[in-house]
Amino acid sequence: MTRAQILTEARVVFGRNGYAEASLREIAEAVGIKTPSLYAHFPSKEALYAAVYAEVSVEHTAFFDDLARASSTLPPLERLGHLLGGIEAYYRDRPDLAEFSLRAAVAEYGPGGRDLREIFLDSESDLAGAVRQAYDEGVASGDFIAGDPDGFTALVFVLMDGLFLQLTHYAPDVYRARFDLAWHHLRTMLRAADRSPEG
Repeated sequence: MTRAQILTEARVVFGRNGYAEASLREIAEAVGIKTPSLYAHFPSKEALYAAVYAEVSVEHTAFFDDLARASSTLPPLERLGHLLGGIEAYYRDRPDLAEFSLRAAVAEYGPGGRDLREIFLDSESDLAGAVRQAYDEGVASGDFIAGDPDGFTALVFVLMDGLFLQLTHYAPDVYRARFDLAWHHLRTMLRAADRSPEG
C-alpha cells in the first residue's frame, strides 16, 4: 500500500514542482513517512520519477485502449471523433495527471528523458492501430478520400497533442469551441470527395 501511496503523492509533487524542484522530503511528508523510508521502495529520486512516468503511461494506454475497443463498432468518422474526444474525457477529471503530463511533455523528462519518452511511444501502438483501422475502413467504404494512412495517423496524434495543450491552457468553453472547429475542419477534409465535381 505504501508504494502505491508514494507513487500517488509523487505524481502530485512532481506535477506541481517539476522534477528539479520536487523534494523527496515533501513526497515523504505527503505520504506520512520519513524520507529514508522512501529508499525501501525507490533507490533514488530519478527511479521514483521514472516509476511515476511509467504508471502514468500505463493508465493513459489502458484508457485509450478501452476507448478504442468501445468505439470499434462505430462508423469510421464517428469512431475518430470518439477517439479525439478521449483527450477531454481522460484529463478533465484527472488534474494531477494533466499537470504531471504537461510538465513531462513540454518542460522536462528528468535525467532519463529519452528512455521515458520511449515508454510512451511504445504505448501508443494500439491507439495508432485503431486510428489507422478507422481511416482504412472509411476509405474502403468511400466515406473518406484516399490518401496516406501513415500521414493521417500522424496527423491525428499531432492533433491529440495539441488538444491536450489546449485543454490544459484554456477555459472549458474555449477548448470546446476550438475542438468543435478543428473537428469540423478535419471531417470536411476527410469527406471532400463528397463534394468533388463529377466527370
